[in-house]
Amino acid sequence: MKMHHILSIVLAIILASSVAEAFLDEKTQQRVNGICKQTMDTRFCSSLLIKNLNTFPASNKEIMNVTVSEAERFAANTYFFISTLLRNAGDERPDLQACAEAYAIVNSAFTKAVTFFKQAYYSKIVNIEKKVSMAVDICKTDFNVLGYQINPLIEKNRQTKILLSMEQIVSHMVSS
Repeated sequence: MKMHHILSIVLAIILASSVAEAFLDEKTQQRVNGICKQTMDTRFCSSLLIKNLNTFPASNKEIMNVTVSEAERFAANTYFFISTLLRNAGDERPDLQACAEAYAIVNSAFTKAVTFFKQAYYSKIVNIEKKVSMAVDICKTDFNVLGYQINPLIEKNRQTKILLSMEQIVSHMVSS
C-alpha cells in the first residue's frame, strides 16, 4: 500500500510539472503563436519553443536564443545522422555524400547564427537564409535509404526549413 501511495505522489508531481511546462504565460504564448503561424508547421515550431523556453514571460531575445541554439543542434545531429548512413551506403552513396556536404554548410551557417546572436548582430542572422536554403536544395531526397521505407532526409530537410524560417522571423523581431 505504501508503494502505491509513493508512486501516486511521484506521478502527481510529474504530471503537475508537465502541465505547468505545457502552458506558457499569455504574452509568451502570443509570441510563440505569432512566430509559428508564419512557418509551414505550427505544431513543430510551437513544441520546439515550448519545450526549450525556460523563462516566462520570454522576451524576443530569449526566443531567438532557443531558435538559433536548436537550429544549430539539429543541423549537427542531422550531419552526424547522414554520416552514419554513409557507413553502410550502397547505390545511394553519391546522394548521401551530397547531403553530408549540404549539411556541413547548414551546420556552419547555423553555428554562425549562434555566434551572431551572442555578439548581438541580430540582423546578420538574416544573411544565412540564402546559404542554408541553397544547401538544403543540394540534399535531394529522391532516393531510397537502406533500412527506411521513406527517405528520412525528407523530414530532416523539412524541419531545417522550418528552423530557418523561425530564425528569420525572430531575427526580424529582435533587430527591429
